[in-house]
Amino acid sequence: MWTVFISYRRSDAEGEAGRLADALQLKLGKRRVFRDVVSISPGDTFDAALDAQLAAATIALVLIGPAWLDELMRRSGEASTDYHRLEVATALSRRMRVIPILLRGAVIPPSSALPEELLPLTKCQAVTIRDESWEADVRRLIDAIGHPYRWDLLVVRLFAAVLVITVGVWGMASHAFRDRSSDYGFWRTLVLALSGAYGLVELCIGYRHLRTLRRLRHPQP
Repeated sequence: MWTVFISYRRSDAEGEAGRLADALQLKLGKRRVFRDVVSISPGDTFDAALDAQLAAATIALVLIGPAWLDELMRRSGEASTDYHRLEVATALSRRMRVIPILLRGAVIPPSSALPEELLPLTKCQAVTIRDESWEADVRRLIDAIGHPYRWDLLVVRLFAAVLVITVGVWGMASHAFRDRSSDYGFWRTLVLALSGAYGLVELCIGYRHLRTLRRLRHPQP
């Protein structure tokens, strides 16, 4: 399931969209970040794919560059579908968490310049990302989105923890408790108890992550 939907205009922020998607995928995981040119498979119906991914997403990032408003007004007079406008309007109407991303000195357009379906965008807290402080600004954005708990790596972490616990207990058996070094039942129970304790810690951390992400993605009005 996608977590972050990146909406942008190719004429205005294509380079930043790709760069931002790469940075977010590195931190959040590839399956948690959607960008149209790499996330829609060949042969998929564009309209249906965008609608499905927006429905699955919890956060929409709206990239706004210096030419964003001019392009919006120009496309308003055309008969063809303005997919970026449609994406933003859909995200706002579904009451998703929408974060405007201001690029290259851009600002949130005034309400008087926006169509009615985009007016709620002016009330969304924006994040500014500048080229000269790109990494720090992206880290701030990720903190606002929330770091996911990597459930996909849980088995790897558990295996590594059990291995470390087993090696540590074996070392204790050889040195600290030589009188019980042959009591394999005792050491096996100790390994299982410590492994179970680690498993509980993982579950507690995962639960706290889920609560934090829920609060970040669905802030109270």
